[in-house]
Amino acid sequence: MEKQEMLALLTSMARGIAKTFGKNCETLIQDLDRADHPILAIFNGHVTGREVGSVEDVFGSTSKGIEPALLQRDLVNMMVVRGEQRIKSTTMIVRGEGYCLGLGINLDVTLMGAYAEFLSGQLETDSYLDSTIDSAKEVRLAEIFDLCQQEAGVPPEEMKKEDRLVLIRLLKAHHAFDYQKAVPFISERLGVSRYTVYNYLKEVEEPVQGKPGPQVTG
Repeated sequence: MEKQEMLALLTSMARGIAKTFGKNCETLIQDLDRADHPILAIFNGHVTGREVGSVEDVFGSTSKGIEPALLQRDLVNMMVVRGEQRIKSTTMIVRGEGYCLGLGINLDVTLMGAYAEFLSGQLETDSYLDSTIDSAKEVRLAEIFDLCQQEAGVPPEEMKKEDRLVLIRLLKAHHAFDYQKAVPFISERLGVSRYTVYNYLKEVEEPVQGKPGPQVTG
């Protein structure tokens, strides 16, 4: 494809990209064969303050010449700091017989970055509420257990079945089993299986009006 045909194609693409992404998206075509790489076409040039014929790069520099290594590959999705601006920049290198053109896309994300920082601050928390609540419940359950164990008067490691049944009755009276994960906690403190705790619960259930008490299943 001849240079003018490619330039027309790239200009059409640049116009479409700028139109699609709006006023914060600058697109341009540069002649990279020339040392001062002038702009041949530009849309939304207010993003960097450039126009057709400008020789400033995206940083606002007018240094002559481009490092040859930079013309060997596309520069995709780079962050440019331009004063207070933050710009996401991409340059696609297009080579042909007798020409080297650059399609530049510069998206000003300064406001988006500030808003993202604001959102991050608004979403920041010290911890998850459910974890905090669970921790508080576990502390309260431990307090109930210690209170009932003291009332039972026998250390868990010295308890026999009769002592454990007494403790289970006390725990039930203090609503310890209303707490989630109470059975695993109590079984660990007593040094018995969860199945055993469920069986103790069945034994301490008292029949109501001659009917069997509620059944607890594991």
